[in-house]
Amino acid sequence: MTNRNKHLLNTSTGLMGAGAFMALVLGVSIPAVAADEVIGLEEIVVTAQKRSARLQEVPLAVSAITSADLDNKQIINMEDIRNIVPNLYMEQALTGTTTPKMYLRGLGVVNQVFSFESPIGLYFDGVYISRVTGALVDFFDVERVEFLRGPQGTLFGRNSSVGALRIISKSPSLDETEIAAELGYGTKNQVNARFSASAPLIKDKLGLRVSFSSRTNDGFQTNLTSGEKFMDNNINAGKASLLFKASETLSVTLRGDFMIDNSKPTQASNFLINPDDDIFTFEASPESQAVNEVKPWGVSATVDASFSGFDLKSITAYRELRYRNAGDVDGRADVRSFEVDQQDLDQWQFSQEAFITSDNIGNTDLKLTAGIFYLHEKNNFTWALRIFSDPTTQFFDQNTDTAAIYGQASYPVTDKLNLTGGLRYTYEKKSMIATQNFADGTPNAAFIFDDSITANKVNWQASADYKATDDVMLYVTAGTAFRSGGFNGSARDVASILGGSFGPETLITIEGGAKTEWFDNRLRLNVDYFYTDYSDLQMAITLPDGTITTDNVSATTQGIEAELTAVPVKGLEISGTLGTISQDIKNSDLRLPNVADLQWRLGAVYNIPLGGDNGRIRFGADVSHTGSYYNGANTDTAGLVDSYELYNAQVAYITEDGRWQFKVSGSNLGNYVFAAHTFNIAGGFISSVEFPTTPRRWMFTITFRNE
Repeated sequence: MTNRNKHLLNTSTGLMGAGAFMALVLGVSIPAVAADEVIGLEEIVVTAQKRSARLQEVPLAVSAITSADLDNKQIINMEDIRNIVPNLYMEQALTGTTTPKMYLRGLGVVNQVFSFESPIGLYFDGVYISRVTGALVDFFDVERVEFLRGPQGTLFGRNSSVGALRIISKSPSLDETEIAAELGYGTKNQVNARFSASAPLIKDKLGLRVSFSSRTNDGFQTNLTSGEKFMDNNINAGKASLLFKASETLSVTLRGDFMIDNSKPTQASNFLINPDDDIFTFEASPESQAVNEVKPWGVSATVDASFSGFDLKSITAYRELRYRNAGDVDGRADVRSFEVDQQDLDQWQFSQEAFITSDNIGNTDLKLTAGIFYLHEKNNFTWALRIFSDPTTQFFDQNTDTAAIYGQASYPVTDKLNLTGGLRYTYEKKSMIATQNFADGTPNAAFIFDDSITANKVNWQASADYKATDDVMLYVTAGTAFRSGGFNGSARDVASILGGSFGPETLITIEGGAKTEWFDNRLRLNVDYFYTDYSDLQMAITLPDGTITTDNVSATTQGIEAELTAVPVKGLEISGTLGTISQDIKNSDLRLPNVADLQWRLGAVYNIPLGGDNGRIRFGADVSHTGSYYNGANTDTAGLVDSYELYNAQVAYITEDGRWQFKVSGSNLGNYVFAAHTFNIAGGFISSVEFPTTPRRWMFTITFRNE
């Protein structure tokens, strides 16, 4: 049976399974609703503009994922939100189980080299995360996830040019004890274990919250040379927070987190020389050594204070990251044509942000947000790339200092019309020192690089929103943002470091949309259209020697996004998303990688009461579609991913008091596997490999919570 026929069979099987499930749901007799019973969607409050506001009143494209959504939509970690957010691509990065390969509205980072910045700002509990390595975290003990789509250059600053992903943890309880525990078992002996607890140490004054998570399995890939299993999970993480409420107007929260990832990540399967034509088997040179170690940790202190009509928030944070990676990237045992002998990163960052908000400046209706931000980051990176012979070793030392001041004001011109404007000034300096050792370990006296670049950027944002009715808000917004420039941190000679340098990427976006609710809050439909013009867009290109460089090009993108949630009857929730993108890279045949012209998702969750004190059963299913795209910027046909659909389903029993849940869930029921990344270097002479996505899997989970 050919791979295509296998895919058709698996897709048909998934379709029949999802169709049977939906027929079961729709065939169930729906109980009548009492005349005085209220059915409606949950109100969602977000802090997407650094102040609390109803999702439907924020004039931005924001995807909000609540703690209930995490369970109902089978979201275990960051990778699972891919089809929940319109125009979002999310997979594991090259050889990184806990590192995201993340694209939004056409922009992202192909290779997670330290010198390339992500255009999607990543924030954990308000702390900006400079490196996405190790950031593909599990969503355990999380209050909500906010994905801000579109440039956030004013309130969030550099490297948030196409959006910002904000993960907000649950806060310590000050009045009651909360406990939650979860244990799951599934495919390849997958074991997921989670635990969280919160309790008041001093009632109404001091509360502590701790949580832990563990994820392991036996691996989906097999090394034919050694018999070892790869593409596995071996991840442990924990976090703790201490909340001190000194008074009604002053509180301090201390947080700490860590993760240890010793997984054997996805390996390179050669698609030209593959004896069994199986993407889940690969060969590796017996002399090569597969290494993976990812250890991020951090601490922060957040102060919230109120005085004289102002709210003040200060966030002070320190983080460290240790990353070790090596492996065979040619997928062959007989040659050593392309291997990473060493790829070590030691990074730390210190950040300080403080901002004030007010809803009535000078006893008027003027709303104000104003703040300052500072970041110092240090990266020490060592790497050695073997191409047929013993490699040289490069040492990079990069320091970044950035400081910014920003402000945004909003004024109600009428009781229906609001005008908003904001400015942010950013200063940034990056300094890099690079040296090299020959293959025998002696220093290369001719390889000395010491240079720096600076940037001074002013970004702006302006918007207007109009309340057409109580349930319909229309908005239009325009704004700018930028992504940091830098030097080529994957170079193996001095000329390539400077020759591969790239300036800041800038853009301007014009966007308009509507946030609407219908049928007595039973249906929520949010839609938007965006047009973005990029100058000096950073395109990462794989060179014939396997290194990565960056070209600056000009491009435009435009598209439509929509999010739908509906509760037509009691117990049934239907949700869907839609994203379209058209792109034009000027004077070039290149295509933006990992960008499909069309993405959509449709899902349903149905809760059926069993009567009396017998609890309820919850059914859930969803299907998502992604159009074809290239998984790299080189537009090589080897990296073309055909359009596909993914199917998920679950059934759960929940006790009447909601404390216990027993769930069986399945992911990728059609068992469709594609290449998340492809190398086709020198026509396959150096490397012709692909890295697979995860196949069909199931999980049985028991959950207890008294929250």
